[in-house]
Amino acid sequence: MSISINKNKSNPKKHYRPEIDGLRAFAVFSVIVNHFNKEILPNGYLGVDIFFVISGFVITSSLYQRPSKNFKDFIKGFYERRLKRLVPALSVFVFITSIAICLFNLDPSTSLKTGLTSLFGLSNLYLLRQSTDYFAQSTEFNIFTHTWSLGVEEQFYVLFPLLIWFSGFGRQTKNGARNLFLVIGVLAIASLIGFLYIYPINQAAAYFLMPTRFWEIAVGCLIFIRFQKRNSNKQYLEKVPTLFLLVLIIWIMYLPIYWATFSTVAVVFLSAVIITSFKKETIAYKIFTNPTIVYFGLISYSLYLWHWGVL
Repeated sequence: MSISINKNKSNPKKHYRPEIDGLRAFAVFSVIVNHFNKEILPNGYLGVDIFFVISGFVITSSLYQRPSKNFKDFIKGFYERRLKRLVPALSVFVFITSIAICLFNLDPSTSLKTGLTSLFGLSNLYLLRQSTDYFAQSTEFNIFTHTWSLGVEEQFYVLFPLLIWFSGFGRQTKNGARNLFLVIGVLAIASLIGFLYIYPINQAAAYFLMPTRFWEIAVGCLIFIRFQKRNSNKQYLEKVPTLFLLVLIIWIMYLPIYWATFSTVAVVFLSAVIITSFKKETIAYKIFTNPTIVYFGLISYSLYLWHWGVL
């Protein structure tokens, strides 16, 4: 099915928001600090949940008004961009780290299998199959444990482009955004219910599986669709002090582990509000768009990949 192409709307760079990369920097450093010393930031691992929200927002933004001739062209372009962004850095990391771990670990089989499955976006399923407890001390000896989050995202990307195209959003139909919002919204609610139900009885499944993490990425998608145009709700959220929301997230990162379910849900929704509440000329905006902070956000993927192995 062909569509008309508006060349003035084809440049995704016009949607770039440097403050989002600033938030990425905060997320990755939260994870690194937690992995370095859990006593400094006990729940810093929640930075991954912030990453999920950002991913949903950014991937939807990148597809907004992006012209595609047909479904084949859309899918081809989508996966080319995803593969170019994720695979080269991951492949180099897995290759070099696999060699290194063999020099220091007498039995590296579990790590090596995790690394291999990560190249296919399946390390989260492998870790679940191994009955891995992410919070157990023994997990620290698997040098590729942290790639579980990449598996969640890559599995999400199997479903997401289909929803984008067949909702009409990818074809820029009149009701495409509304259709996508409704579909993603229903799936997000089902995913959240599944997460809340499964977490108390099977923590590993709730933690590692894409269906129980779908709602986090979906929240980012929904806020982009809802607030792509300035409206009264967005104006109201812009009045919320962004720094106050950030302080709340940091406070949540110090809550006891038995609050984990609440902490996860709270951080996801606070992250969504932060993305929406950023307003130019505010202190928070100036901090998050500081060139140094933005730079760390731009390299956050590499930082996330390598920090665990280095530690």
